[in-house]
Formats: sequence, structure tokens, C-alpha cells
Amino acid sequence: MSKLLAPGFEGDSELTFALQSAFEKGFPLENLRPLLTSDNLHTQAAAAYLVAEISPSFSMNCVVGEIADLLDSEIVRIRFDAIEALLGCTTPADGAILGRVMLRLDDEVFGVRWKVAQFIRLAERWQLRLAVENAAELCPDSAFPILAKAHGQYLTATTTTVRWLLDHPNPLVRRFGAAVAARPRSVVDEQFLAMAEASHDVEVREIAAASYRIQLTPIYAVWSSTLSRKRASSA
Repeated sequence: MSKLLAPGFEGDSELTFALQSAFEKGFPLENLRPLLTSDNLHTQAAAAYLVAEISPSFSMNCVVGEIADLLDSEIVRIRFDAIEALLGCTTPADGAILGRVMLRLDDEVFGVRWKVAQFIRLAERWQLRLAVENAAELCPDSAFPILAKAHGQYLTATTTTVRWLLDHPNPLVRRFGAAVAARPRSVVDEQFLAMAEASHDVEVREIAAASYRIQLTPIYAVWSSTLSRKRASSA
């Protein structure tokens, strides 16, 4: 801790990994606070890595405010890691923080926007609802109120709503639609993904394609095409 907090710290992966191991073995998570609030960007980057990599747990909620402040970092990787951490440690009391995560769907960097799309894919229903509602309140003159109004309180995806989102003239709304199309339910509806893959928006197509390439689908979910093959073989 003292080495990471030293004014001249310039990054040290071995120290960071050692501290990660200590936290995972029971070192109090409250000790992350001075790392997260350090003025040294190298220390902040190490802290962001730690909160993203330590097993997701509501016990990390003790520093949720400090993690949320990293969403405004000038360092792209820090913003990226903060989004990852906040998916796993927010509670229903953290609506404003979830709204700040959603605001990063309009980040200037594609990688950060992509990370928010994955947040939308994997968030619990209450997390997604609070994120959309609070983003709309935080930026009432933006496209976020469109999401809150169009997608509704329960965020139920239908062919009509997904198509409307994907075809919207605002790119932020289209990104949200792509993430919703790829959002896993008990069955991942590949019709929604096909709609997103056919979009004229390159970023929307990339979000949809990533759903096939990377392992983000919960283990309980199945792909609709898998069910179709099963039905065909049974016949």
C-alpha cells in the first residue's frame, strides 16, 4: 500500500497483483479508498484494475462512490475498469451512480461506449432501469430521456421496440438498441441480433457481432438457434 501511494509511483504490476491477492484473501476492501482517491494517475489506474478484477461483490459497495468518481478520469482504461466494477457492486441505493455509468454510452472513446453496451447487456433489470432513469434526470436535454420514455419502466424488449431503437436517428439511441438486442434472457433471441447486425450503423453492428465472439452470455441462457436445432432433431 505504501509503495502504491508513494508520490513517485509509476506503476508496478507485481505489486498490484500482490495487493489483489491480499484483498481476495480478506484484506479489508476499505483500504482501496486511498488508492482510488490518489492524485497519482498510476495509483488510480492500479486501483481501477483492482476493483475490476477482484471478484464482483456487494461488499465492495463500501467504496462505490470513489469508484464512480473514476468514470470522469482522463484515462480511458480507468473509465473502462470503473464501469466493470460498478456492474458488480452497486445496489438499488446507487441510482445516481448507475445513471453516471449510462452517461458513458456517449463517451468520446469507442472502447468505453462498448463497455457500457456490455453493462447494458449484463445488468440486472433493476440496475438497467435505474441507470436509464437517472441518466435521463442527469442530462434532460440529451437523448437519454428518449430511452427512459421509449423503453418503459420494465425495459421489455419486443421486435417493435428494438427495431425502433435501432432505426432511431440518434446514434446513442441506436447503441442502446444494439445492447438491448444482445441482452441475454432465458433464450437469446437471435432475431434481435440479426436486426442489429443489419443496421447501417457500424458501431451497432460491432456490438451485435461481439455477442457471438466473446463469452458474456450467462450459463443459464441458450441461443434460439440451439432450440431450433433441438426441435428439428426431435422431429
